[in-house]
Amino acid sequence: MYCHLFRFILSFLVICLLFSCASKSAIERPAVLAEKPAEPISFFQQLTVKSNDKTVLEDHGNFILIEGSKCLQQDNGAEAAVIVQRIEMPDYVDHGTVALSGWDLRFLQHDREVHSMRADITRSKLVKNNAATFLAFEAQGKLNDQEQKDAFEFCVFYSAFGYRAATIDAMTEGDHDGIETAVMQSKNKGAVAVLEYKGDRGTLRGNETMTAIPRGFDFQFSNSFECELRMVPCKWKDRVDHRLLQIAYNLSQTGSLPTLDGTPQWVAQTIFKANTTQSYHAKTRAALIHGHSVKLRADFLALNPRMEKNDPCRKNSEGVVRTQTYRITDLSYDYAIPLLTGWELVNDCEHQKVQRAGIWLHDIRFDAKRATMEYSLSSILRDHDGAPGFSAAHRVTILGFNRIPSPPQQVPLNILIREQE
Repeated sequence: MYCHLFRFILSFLVICLLFSCASKSAIERPAVLAEKPAEPISFFQQLTVKSNDKTVLEDHGNFILIEGSKCLQQDNGAEAAVIVQRIEMPDYVDHGTVALSGWDLRFLQHDREVHSMRADITRSKLVKNNAATFLAFEAQGKLNDQEQKDAFEFCVFYSAFGYRAATIDAMTEGDHDGIETAVMQSKNKGAVAVLEYKGDRGTLRGNETMTAIPRGFDFQFSNSFECELRMVPCKWKDRVDHRLLQIAYNLSQTGSLPTLDGTPQWVAQTIFKANTTQSYHAKTRAALIHGHSVKLRADFLALNPRMEKNDPCRKNSEGVVRTQTYRITDLSYDYAIPLLTGWELVNDCEHQKVQRAGIWLHDIRFDAKRATMEYSLSSILRDHDGAPGFSAAHRVTILGFNRIPSPPQQVPLNILIREQE
């Protein structure tokens, strides 16, 4: 009798628990998260889908700058979302490449603790033949927790530019696959990971200027086993995930001019942390452009690990995309491109689950006659209800180009010889 009574009570409690969880999920899940992932499309189908591209600046016959974005949904977090993009270029373009100008990652149905986050332009190539000229690139994005079962969306934002080599003296190194740096950051070493790159001696010649072009990042908490209290039993392949307090990236080079032996160098710093510092893997990707036409104007962004909890804490809801416009003056270049070389997203107060995170540069406007540039920057970091708010910071490096001076024209000498009468 007691055995049957015990089973009845246990069954009743389980039913109540399931009903309570289901009701809570239905009430708390905002409508914006109730989307279903789209059917996966092939790479060929992606190439036929028109992206959100627009020409920012074109000096016909010499230079073109195009900005754009493209999004793709993935039905689970076990595999990365892979975007393939094809950008038409004018026939005069014989050199060109692409820079990562931002990213946007979001879970489609829940907010979750995170195991890894990635936004990475992995390949790029300018293709030129008799029929057409186009720039093709591949971008990979990832957002998952330890179970890797949740659908997510990845949006990549990019700046693509092309030019005629006879007009602009510039060469790209590591353009096809990018130049990758990686480090395993132990929690004993602190939250800020430092990734250094030193290229081949003699790459830079004479008084060439160099600029590192950002291509992407890949952050992943260390693959230690974690078993959480839940209805589904733990599996050995489950990997640790955490709520997110701060995520940041900063790409800086030691100088625009080469070293004495012509060796290019740069340093990337990253932060990927919860309230407490955790071990994580960090990868970054960049490309190098250098030449006598290349100019550089760098900004500064200091990465400081945020502490566990900030008081006073704002509890108001701010989980919306925040957009600001910036203006830069005194840019004495023929052409200029803003590169998003540093950014930081921080949850106010303390760490939170992640529903959406991203920061992207857009609406570029450059006026060479007035030597000015304007651009807009949007950012978002939120959990399911968007409270408390978030803070964002960024760093923009200006990649400038000046045309090769035209050779002085030879003035013909007209000599008149008079004959003696």
